[in-house]
Amino acid sequence: MIVTVGKNGAIPLPDNKECNLNIGDILLCKLTEDKRAIELEKFSDQSLNEAQIKAHGSLTRVEPLNPDDYK
Repeated sequence: MIVTVGKNGAIPLPDNKECNLNIGDILLCKLTEDKRAIELEKFSDQSLNEAQIKAHGSLTRVEPLNPDDYK
């Protein structure tokens, strides 16, 4: 799937039940070997706070989409 990245690096999530992601989930972001895509997967430890997420370096939290990020 190809998506448009919005302001502040916002990436819209697919709108389907197979996605299994919810607002507040912590995701691990991995660059593919060919460096052409980013793989997102639910991180194993969903109990991290914002400081721990930032310190890890490859994690992000799913946040509600702000339509202004795509104007």
